[in-house]
Amino acid sequence: MSRLLVDDVTKTDARALLNVNKMATISDIVAPSNEYIYASGANELTVVEGCVIAVGGAGIFKTANTILTAANLDAGSAFAVGKDYYVYICDSRIDSADEKYVISLNSTYPTGWNATNSRKIGGFHYGRCRKVDSNLQPLNGSSVIFGTGWESAVSNGIVPRSVWTLGHRPKCSPEGMVYLGGGTWVDIYLNSDDGAKGLKSEYGCAPMTGTESMNWYNFVERLAKSGKRLPNYAEFCAYAFGSPAGLDNANTNAWSATSNTGRGVTGSVVNAVSSVGVVDAVGRVWEWLDELITRAEHATNADYHASVAWGWDKKSPLNTGEKSYDVGNIYQYYAYSLAALRAGGLWGDGANCGARAVNCSNYPWNVNTRVGARGACDSL
Repeated sequence: MSRLLVDDVTKTDARALLNVNKMATISDIVAPSNEYIYASGANELTVVEGCVIAVGGAGIFKTANTILTAANLDAGSAFAVGKDYYVYICDSRIDSADEKYVISLNSTYPTGWNATNSRKIGGFHYGRCRKVDSNLQPLNGSSVIFGTGWESAVSNGIVPRSVWTLGHRPKCSPEGMVYLGGGTWVDIYLNSDDGAKGLKSEYGCAPMTGTESMNWYNFVERLAKSGKRLPNYAEFCAYAFGSPAGLDNANTNAWSATSNTGRGVTGSVVNAVSSVGVVDAVGRVWEWLDELITRAEHATNADYHASVAWGWDKKSPLNTGEKSYDVGNIYQYYAYSLAALRAGGLWGDGANCGARAVNCSNYPWNVNTRVGARGACDSL
């Protein structure tokens, strides 16, 4: 530690000089609100006025109310569905020039700029947006709550609750997430493999399931690697609200038709989006939840738990999934007594799929090709 500033009216001590570089060191970002960027339209953001932002230790800017659109992109002329974008403030290092805002798909710095003359100040996801009122109630084309045709009142745009800033974001990486409320963020998409033993929330991907040898434990482990956790049933009901129920004979509102034979890819059904912007909460694959219960039936199994009585299983059922190593045993009263909740419904469950659909039958070590997951994370 060392003293940064001193009070020296003679200005002979360099520590008494207050220059741009020193101001940048102590000001960082000062904003009237943590949410200093917000979606002000389907294809526009607004940076609020009154923020003081330092860029690269050499420039400090005070923001005005500024609208950003696709015209601010560093490449291309339109936003693309399923993409995460980053918002940068850039400094030309010309004293007479104001700040420049650039939107980019690049997560480090925008094209034409570098790490010293640009600063990432936020981002957003461009995807499917359900028409809702200020209370997140789904509307139809005539703005009637749950009015006729409300299920298809979906359009492409900046997902409003995906907009994040340095002061309003999850503790984990914010890509592909929306703010649920109460300090919780959730993944927009069912999780797929990130290639680094973690998970990602990404459009157009096959969600990981038991097809990739995943069970409940494996999702817990991979989500932890990504800085996330499984959501609980209450959180599921909150983020699934506004998602239309499945149909037996069509995939119009969810990937749920009884004729389906597989999971498909995330985001393929336009109407399958909730009020907060979560995709495929209904149908596609079941979602593991972070809640365990004991099953009602007192089952026995000759290989594991032959009688209804407290005791260790004859051999551990826990050593399943993508990683095979000794993980201990289960002490229980009957076979398969422990179950993990799962929610939403399956690709062929038809009208049984819905925003409160829940399944209480699966034990957590079950490697099930019909069950996937999505992550949740606390706010920073």
